[in-house]
Parts: sequence; C-alpha cells; structure tokens
Amino acid sequence: MVVFSAILVSTGPIRHRGPWRIYPKGVAHWFGWIGAVLLGVSATYSALKRGFPKSIRLWLTVHCIPGILSLILTGFHMINRLGAARLGHFLSFFTFGLMAIIVISGIAARYVKKIKIIREYWRTLHIPLTIIFYITSVHTHIS
Repeated sequence: MVVFSAILVSTGPIRHRGPWRIYPKGVAHWFGWIGAVLLGVSATYSALKRGFPKSIRLWLTVHCIPGILSLILTGFHMINRLGAARLGHFLSFFTFGLMAIIVISGIAARYVKKIKIIREYWRTLHIPLTIIFYITSVHTHIS
C-alpha cells in the first residue's frame, strides 16, 4: 500500500488545471453522486432480504448490479485525480480500493462457488471491509 500511495503522490502544483483532465470537474462530481446513489440502492439488500425472504435471488441481483455500476461510476469520478494525485487524495484512493475489493469479493462469492476458500471466507472480508468502507467514505467527504 505504501508503494501504491508513493506512486500516486505527485510533486506538481496543488491546483493543477492542465490537459490531464478527461472531462470537466462538474461531470466528475455527477459520476460520484450517481455512484453514491447506486451504492445506497445496493446497500438496501440486507434489509430487503430479511423483509422479503422468498425473493432473495431478486434482491441479490438488486444488490450486485448497482454495486458494480457504482464501482464503475466512482472510477470515472476518481479518474481526474490520477493526473495530479497528491498526498491529500490518499484516503480517497484507499476508499476506492476498498470499494473495488468489496465488489470483487461479492462477485467472487456469487459466481465462483466451486472454490471452497471463497465460499467459506468471503463474509470474513466482505462485511468488515464494507463497514470500514462506509467509515472512510464518510470521513473522506467530511474532511
């Protein structure tokens, strides 16, 4: 993780407005907001599966699809920061990395059921990392 953050830290100016932007800052914010809403939709899975246990496959799909889409849109949101990343962006990149691990572990648990270690231990990663993700996500947006 230290090597990853060292690679991302730029020595450039703090308010760089160079040609590295892929799209305007406002568009990046909309990608972030839409990704956050989709993540909220995905998070309703826990409540819905308890309230409607007969429709658990439907709710699992409602959990997975918005989760994957939120990861993609959040990636688009973060892409502008890669060009002039600095130490202040570390928590944002860390939170995005957690999100990627959470989504990938969820996909693995859903679709790779033949591998015993994934089937047995995915909740060991998925649920605690999701809690850490929400804590760091809130902290990233407060600071």
